Amino acid sequence: MVFRPKMIAFTLAVASALCAGGASADAIQDFYKGKVVRLVNGGAAGSGYDLYSRMLAPWLEKKLGATVIVESRPGAGMMTAMNHTWIQPPDGLTMMLAPGEGAVLSKLVDDQSLRFDFSKYTMIARVNTAPRVMIVYPKGPYHSVADILNTQKPLQIGSNGKVDGVSDTTAMFCHAMKIPCKITIGYKSSADFALAAIRGEVDGTILVEDSAARYAQGEQLRGVMVMARERSKIMPDVPTIYESVKLSDEAAWWLDFREDVRKIGRVLVGPPGMEPAKLALLRKVTKEILTDPEALKEFAAKQQPALYGEPDEMSAIVNRILGDSLPEARRQEIKRVIMDAYY
Repeated sequence: MVFRPKMIAFTLAVASALCAGGASADAIQDFYKGKVVRLVNGGAAGSGYDLYSRMLAPWLEKKLGATVIVESRPGAGMMTAMNHTWIQPPDGLTMMLAPGEGAVLSKLVDDQSLRFDFSKYTMIARVNTAPRVMIVYPKGPYHSVADILNTQKPLQIGSNGKVDGVSDTTAMFCHAMKIPCKITIGYKSSADFALAAIRGEVDGTILVEDSAARYAQGEQLRGVMVMARERSKIMPDVPTIYESVKLSDEAAWWLDFREDVRKIGRVLVGPPGMEPAKLALLRKVTKEILTDPEALKEFAAKQQPALYGEPDEMSAIVNRILGDSLPEARRQEIKRVIMDAYY
C-alpha cells in the first residue's frame, strides 16, 4: 500500500487529536480528585429528593475521587434551591437533583419568584421518574376510582404549592374528569400533607410511587389509582386512571400532557454554561452509576428505584413544553386550571 503525503498528514492529525483528547479527559478526572462537590437538595429531610441525593453522593465520590456533600436548601417547593444553583459558578463543582416537573410548570404558569430559565440549566441525567399514585384516608369515603369519579362533594387534596407535582396533577385530573375538588396548599413538605391525610384532615394526596408505597405498606393510607398509563412497579395492584374509565379525547389530552411533564422527573442539573469537558465527564459517570446493576439493586432495595434518562431527551421535552408548539390559548387554560380553578 502506498501512503500519499496528504493521507499521512491526515492520519497524524487524527492521532494527535485523539491523544490530546485522552490527555484532556485524564486532566479533567484529575481535577476532581480531592475537590469538594456540592449536591444541592431542595427537599425536606427524609423526602424522596433528600434520599436520592444521599444515595447518589457515595457513588459520585467513588467515580470522581471527590468529596460529595449534600447541601440542603429546602423552601418554596424546592425553587429556593433552584434559584441558588442557577447563580453558582459553572465549574463542575455544583449540581442539583432538580424537580424537573415543578421547574417546567412554574415557568409555564409565569411564576414571578423564579430567577432562572430551566431550559438553560445544564442537563446531566435524569435520575428517576415514576408514576404518581393517589393515596387516601383509609376510613374516608373513597375506596375505588369509581368512588372518586362519582363524588358529589369536593375531593380534598393536601399539598405544598401550586406546582409541586401534587397540586398541578390534581388540578389537571379534576379538570379532565370534571369532578369537584379542593386543593389545600401550604404544608411544608410531603410528610406534612401525608400526615394531614392520615389524620383525615384532607381526603388524600398524590405522591410518586416510592413515597406512596411507604404509606400504603404501613396501611396509613390506601392507594386508589395510578395517574399514568402504566401501573406502578412498586404498587402493581393499584389500577391506572386510563384502565379504570373510558376517557374523552379532551380528558386524555390533559392526562397525557401531565404524563409528558412527568417524564422529566428528578433530573440532575448544573448551572448554565458548564465547561464542556467537565460536563462530558459528569454525564459519563452519572450514566455509569444509573445503569450499573449493583447501583440499581441498591436503589431498588431502598424503594428508590433509578431510571436513567439521556440529557438530550430531557432537554427536548422541556423545549417542547416551553417552546412555541403549545398554542397560547392552551397555555393560558393550563395556567388557569393549575393556579386558580381549585383553590
